[in-house]
Amino acid sequence: MSRRRFGQAALGMAAVGLLSACGTSRSSSSTANPDPSGNLRFAWWGNDVRNAYTNKQISAFQSANPKIKVSGEPGVWASYWDKLATQTAGNTMPDVLQMDQQYIAEYGGRGALLDLGAQKSIDTSGVGDDALKSGQVKGKLYGVSTGQNAYVIMANTRVFKEAGVEIPDDTKWTWDDYIKIAAQTAAKSTKKSYGAAYGGTEAALTLWFGQNGETLYTNDGKLGFTEGTLQKFYERILKQRDAQAGPSASQNSEDATAAVEQTLAGTGQLAMSWWWTNQVSSLSSASKDEIKILRPPSVAGDSKKAAMYYKPSMFWSASARTKNADAAVKFLNYLINDVDAAKLQLTDRGFPPDPKMQAAIAPLLKPTDKSVGDFLKAIKPDVSFTPAVPPVGTGTLGNVSLRYVDDVLFNRKDPAAAAKAFKAEAEGLISSAAK
Repeated sequence: MSRRRFGQAALGMAAVGLLSACGTSRSSSSTANPDPSGNLRFAWWGNDVRNAYTNKQISAFQSANPKIKVSGEPGVWASYWDKLATQTAGNTMPDVLQMDQQYIAEYGGRGALLDLGAQKSIDTSGVGDDALKSGQVKGKLYGVSTGQNAYVIMANTRVFKEAGVEIPDDTKWTWDDYIKIAAQTAAKSTKKSYGAAYGGTEAALTLWFGQNGETLYTNDGKLGFTEGTLQKFYERILKQRDAQAGPSASQNSEDATAAVEQTLAGTGQLAMSWWWTNQVSSLSSASKDEIKILRPPSVAGDSKKAAMYYKPSMFWSASARTKNADAAVKFLNYLINDVDAAKLQLTDRGFPPDPKMQAAIAPLLKPTDKSVGDFLKAIKPDVSFTPAVPPVGTGTLGNVSLRYVDDVLFNRKDPAAAAKAFKAEAEGLISSAAK
């Protein structure tokens, strides 16, 4: 998966504009056949590790349910959404699929996803109300969370040790501290280090706006921030670049499209980088270094004011036009509630929200994976809000955000101009989708 989380998706979202014409065929409540049969197509994005254990999950399910045949369709993030949008517009969407919060309103709000809340046989009792709400659009449940995540700093302990710099106290550090420490590690590292990543995704914006009393989106589907606050975000990035506390503009741009093992963090060249908590194992494996998870810096220097939040790693969803809804729901129930399925998956799709699944996988976790669960529990007092579900039209906003960070770092736009242009473009995405 690329760090540029929504790159390559713009063409695909054009096809999603056709979704409203596709309609839905399974909007009413369903009383499931206790012994369903049929063929299912199951799509997900990931890497070789995820593909391997997901195929094992499919095999285990089919062994227990021989009347249901599941055909796996693995993919990679960069092309997943283009393909899915094209399939959906052509009425060939997979029956069961992995879904992301950034796109759940795009697909669910336009009638392409099955309302799981209307399927009486699906069991979501272990998921929890907050996690369930994250998959709802206008009261309909279009996705069930696979696990919790948080957007965090991953600190490479080897780089800090070689530079002779202490890892910061993440309960009270500021953005100025972040820049200062990154500059120190870059200057003192015995091997080449570029200090710290800038953090330019929509998740970084969500944190920044939250720390400044604003929001990226409002609950009624609009933008919730001012140009002035966004300008300060870009000014902070420039301050880091000018302090030689981060990679060059060209390095940063290339890094955003690289696979994990090819990123500066994955090759051990950053003291601090921005990732989701479920990526710690991939990052540790790629860099061969010990990684420590840190809370983000804050404007106030207080972790309780850092605007931390839990995000669903991803969702399990189903097509509204599946011809085998009962079989799809039974497979979803297996993915959500089967202990053996959880033991195969562990924390790769996030730390499971169901306490029963947490207990089942606990003895199997490696130290890096265990650190994720410990961290998510530790930050609970610091979690201050739940971001609004991204409105229809904003599926590519992560890519847009990274483009404007590039513009600022390359001096193509000053922070004020970038803030004005970004907000105008974001508003245009939302208004165009509403037409």
